[in-house]
Amino acid sequence: MIYYKTSKQDDPYFELWSRKEWLYPLENADAMQFPLIVTVEPTNRCQNKCLYCSRQLMTRTFGNLDLATMEKIAEESGHHRAAIRHGGFGEPLLHPDIEKIVAISNKYNVLTTIFTNGMNLSEKMMESFVRNDLSEIRFSSSGITPDVHNKIRRNSDYSRDFDEKIKMAHRVRARMGSKKPFFTLYTNVIDYNDSNFQENLEIYRDRYLEYVDKVDIDLTMFSRVKHLDHVKDLYSKQTVNEEYKKCVGLFLKVIVHWNGDLFACDKLYDFHEDYYLGNLKDVSIAQGYGSEKMKYLRDNVSFAMNHQDFEYCRNCYTNTSKWDKPEEFIGKTK
Repeated sequence: MIYYKTSKQDDPYFELWSRKEWLYPLENADAMQFPLIVTVEPTNRCQNKCLYCSRQLMTRTFGNLDLATMEKIAEESGHHRAAIRHGGFGEPLLHPDIEKIVAISNKYNVLTTIFTNGMNLSEKMMESFVRNDLSEIRFSSSGITPDVHNKIRRNSDYSRDFDEKIKMAHRVRARMGSKKPFFTLYTNVIDYNDSNFQENLEIYRDRYLEYVDKVDIDLTMFSRVKHLDHVKDLYSKQTVNEEYKKCVGLFLKVIVHWNGDLFACDKLYDFHEDYYLGNLKDVSIAQGYGSEKMKYLRDNVSFAMNHQDFEYCRNCYTNTSKWDKPEEFIGKTK
């Protein structure tokens, strides 16, 4: 479910999402030489302990992306007209040089998004993002009520860390007379047909479209962490259809972990050799994307749908209908 305050053309991703390669990647596979989105993990640290998050399974060492690696990512992404999305498996605003990271993207004129839980966003940081033409901030939540948010997003307070931060960001952007960054509110719910969701949807949407430019609501997927005791009850209520589909992600995205490791799938929370494409000290993103390993994964998961043969693919199911109905990327205006 996507709702826009004004025109869908105001979305900074409108051009990218209108490309045939994004909407129909499998049909255009032979022509694709570079991912359309590079997911960058500035850090794998996070203050929250969200119940659905794969960080609960993560065993990697904690660390921060160095600026030289960021420079390499931005230069290559800019050359190929790809977007950068800062997120991965940590909270980007915990990186001590996140403002410099955004400035590097701006230097190479790269469409850039920050996914954030909002907790560390300050007025000073927000002013820096406006000055450096950050394309988008995606404020991430869970559910559409404070109770659900606080239950799912442990260590987060809905009012202090989410609601108030969105309003502050709106004030700063307005005061500076800018339309950037574009504000997206992204949240997920367990069941679109739940009576509580249906009763509160319009109220929630209309309230936040006063402050953000877009509201995006997806379904929550607990499949990867379903074996954890504290998740089992929530998993039993999950409405995501656990049906394998031809993977589009292997054409559209890659992920770079904070240490420069490049992986074929942006859902890789730990190191795994089957998906590892090299470290950016030794390979370029284009080389990894065009590698034989990547081709092998696409042949098996994007086309043959042998998900069961791959550890990270085994519990991966679509939680969106966007590639069933590509026009849903366009969304609805208020």
